Amino acid sequence: MVLVRDVNPSILLMNKAPGTKPGPYLPRDIDQQLIAALTSDSRFTLVVHEVYSGARRSALQALTVTYPGMELIVEPEIDDLMSDRYHGPATLWLDQKLPQTLGRAPVAVTKWLEIDHRRRVLGLIDASQYDHPELRAAIDQLAPTVLRIGPDLSTRERMRAEEMFPGMGPIRTIDEIAAASNPAASEHADPDPFAAHVADYRPDTDDGVDRLGIGTDVRMLADLVVSRMITPPLSIGLFGSWGSGKSFFMRQMQLRVRELADSARTAETEAGAHGKSVSSYCSSVRQISFNAWHYSEANLLASLATHIFDNLAASGAENDLQRQADLLAERRKTEKTLLGRLSAVRLERRTLTAQQKQAKRRRRKPREYVLAVFDSLTEADKAWIASRIGVDQPTAEDLERLAQETGGVRSDVAEFWRRLRQDPVPLLILIGGLVTVLVVTLLVGRSQVSGVLGGLTLVSSALTVVLRMRASADRIHQALDKLGGPSEEDEETERRLAELDAESDRLEKAVTELAPGLDLVAFAESRVSDYVEHLGVVSLLRKDLETFATMLAEVPHGSGKIERTVLYIDDLDRCPPKVVVQVLEAIHLLLALPVFVVVVGVDSRWLKKAVEQHYEEMLGDDPETFAESYLEKIFQVPFTLSPMDDPGFAGLVRGLADTEVQDSTPAPAPAGTDQATGDRSPVAIGFRPRAEAPRPSSEQSTIDVRPPRLVISAQELDFLPTLAPLVRSPRAAKRLLNLYRLLRARFAGEALAEFLSGGDREAPFRAVLVLLAVHVGHPDAVRWFASIEGTDPDDKAVEIVSSMNDHELRPKLERGLSGEAWPLLAGSYQRWLPLVNRFSFARDRSMSGPR
Repeated sequence: MVLVRDVNPSILLMNKAPGTKPGPYLPRDIDQQLIAALTSDSRFTLVVHEVYSGARRSALQALTVTYPGMELIVEPEIDDLMSDRYHGPATLWLDQKLPQTLGRAPVAVTKWLEIDHRRRVLGLIDASQYDHPELRAAIDQLAPTVLRIGPDLSTRERMRAEEMFPGMGPIRTIDEIAAASNPAASEHADPDPFAAHVADYRPDTDDGVDRLGIGTDVRMLADLVVSRMITPPLSIGLFGSWGSGKSFFMRQMQLRVRELADSARTAETEAGAHGKSVSSYCSSVRQISFNAWHYSEANLLASLATHIFDNLAASGAENDLQRQADLLAERRKTEKTLLGRLSAVRLERRTLTAQQKQAKRRRRKPREYVLAVFDSLTEADKAWIASRIGVDQPTAEDLERLAQETGGVRSDVAEFWRRLRQDPVPLLILIGGLVTVLVVTLLVGRSQVSGVLGGLTLVSSALTVVLRMRASADRIHQALDKLGGPSEEDEETERRLAELDAESDRLEKAVTELAPGLDLVAFAESRVSDYVEHLGVVSLLRKDLETFATMLAEVPHGSGKIERTVLYIDDLDRCPPKVVVQVLEAIHLLLALPVFVVVVGVDSRWLKKAVEQHYEEMLGDDPETFAESYLEKIFQVPFTLSPMDDPGFAGLVRGLADTEVQDSTPAPAPAGTDQATGDRSPVAIGFRPRAEAPRPSSEQSTIDVRPPRLVISAQELDFLPTLAPLVRSPRAAKRLLNLYRLLRARFAGEALAEFLSGGDREAPFRAVLVLLAVHVGHPDAVRWFASIEGTDPDDKAVEIVSSMNDHELRPKLERGLSGEAWPLLAGSYQRWLPLVNRFSFARDRSMSGPR
């Protein structure tokens, strides 16, 4: 059994060698939220994190503070979890295996928790995985407390970081302090440039530092988004081709918006006041990112609605919306219950009404049968009917009308006897009168007996009339039953209908109090056949957003009020036309509310084409004009990113390789030494590898589990900017560097020294970089590669290019080959082309040469 305080951190933390202790912990804003969640009634705490966010370290820190002496179970197999192996209180740590465990067996985790009420689950999941619909549904079964954490540091966290790590300069993200938190790293000797290296890689994410000079554009749009001088709604179209840096631009916008909001909040706190008089920028902003591509196969509007409210409900350092979001959720839950009951009431009333009508139609009798029943009545019965109807001589039609409309005599006579049974006072008065007469007779003497007898005769006559009336009523009652007049079942139905009407009025009033101004009749009617599925998500989302906007408007400043919600929508140009239009419709929906600002990153060509295809049947002779007019209604601010120019490419590739660059290649060490002297010298042309440079060998008995990181030399770094004409997007630049790092990691020792070849123009690394740049920037350049393969190695490469028909690629290649950096001979490219082709989508070509 392993206790929390005794666990080896390297087991839980990423990128930690076994036995390595983590460096000093930077307190995060999420710490207190984690501790509160771990000690709350919710027994499942889920941390949704982004890459390089330090989520695992924060989770371990909070767990150590909260339950240091509790058993810690780290990602067991499902079978082990269900066995009797574990007893008593424990915390289950789920991280890499969380999708597998909860996706396959959420019930197993539930049962494990039920064994002991002191058990807890602490889970960590990447934000991109958390958005997966099926996994999300499995997670929701356990009703976790969800917390979110990202790599960016808040203002408070930055201040702490600068105090803990002085001299590092501005610290913006958690990964920037990784080196400072591991002092032992600086004690290692400089890596051997000719030793085997770990293949390096930079993920294609929106993280990183601005090396393209987009800061001015970012500030322009971010300042607009968060300005109190404008009144939303507002939508911004951020246009650019694939790989042009739209995601990175929006990420920079988010950072800028956060900085502005933090500064405004600080100013308002110091001034003790809120509003434009203190700051022109909103101090409380909620930012939400939505990747449309992740939901292109699902119900996109439903996914967007869920994503928005999940983010609004998530607690964070920027805003405290938990109370408002919880209130909205409670309102939705209450309203759903009321509307469900209202739907049931209305459905029952409709059913009873329909059954009542059918029963009446079934009870209608033929004309001959009605006449036969009427003839069976006595003259006294007919006289009674005549008095009820108000005619001199009743007919069979009068009897039928009496039966169908009011129940006739039966209802009145029945009511007479029913009242006597329910209220015996009249009967007691009658009996009391008889007793009184007898008593008086005894007291006054026999002289009054005749008068008394006369009174008794009068009472007796009255009783006779009543009894005859009762007999007549019974005969008419039987006749009405034969004609199908209202039965006891009909009367019960009428009473139930009245009860349903009263219940319906009450429920409508209750729902009205939850959502004022709602057309409840139409709303409830649409709910009869399962509101959620059949009314549609658009109406539900619109109403919920309106409710939330109203709730926020009622919240005073300083109590969690949100001034602005910024929704960033990315990867829309990866979705089919139908989904694109759905997102545009959702944006139009959001723009009806004064809370939202929407920023959409998309290729404008894809956007126009999607609109044209979706509305193809409605378009006239000018579909492009229609698409532009349609989009002008959606986007108030269209803005196209600047393309990456030559200086931008040079700055980007230098920046990407700057963390591992060495200013010069070390000179060869004297024979018999094990490492360089440590002195640095300028790059020399034609330097030779050291004789003792290590060679890969299958006979090596040990494996270096911590080989040095690949280092880009200064000569490689100086050559990279010459490839700018071939690589025109930031994504292509990242791809070029990643592929080159991977290919270069194949070499070590003499092979690596030969690959670099000092300052030689025909150095292999130069030819490899040119070929990779063509593959990345122009993947369809098959003709040039074929021309190179079929020519003499001593031919000039520029002469081969001059015969190409590719009017876009040819001038770029001619420009590079006419310069002073690219290899001149075709043979330099022929040698490496088979290997480079293996790093592309190109079809198999000749595999002669290095592989």
